[in-house]
Amino acid sequence: MSTIGKLSGVFWALCVGVVVLFAFFAALQAISPGEVWWLTVGVAILAVMCLVHFMRVRRALDEHEQDEFRRMVNAFRERRGF
Repeated sequence: MSTIGKLSGVFWALCVGVVVLFAFFAALQAISPGEVWWLTVGVAILAVMCLVHFMRVRRALDEHEQDEFRRMVNAFRERRGF
């Protein structure tokens, strides 16, 4: 189960990286979002998925219940130094 949790963190980090990279190249006008509409749609879906995921994590951290997910996320943050 811990392997799935670690892979999940890597997946969400990669998703955010793809969205930021797309926005960077679009801002530089290296790619035209209208010309590669399939990529734009894919990145938009990833962005919405990331937004929903991070909102769910935020809500889980704000709840005052002592559940395993909250302890796991807090332990992850403590390892990173927050």
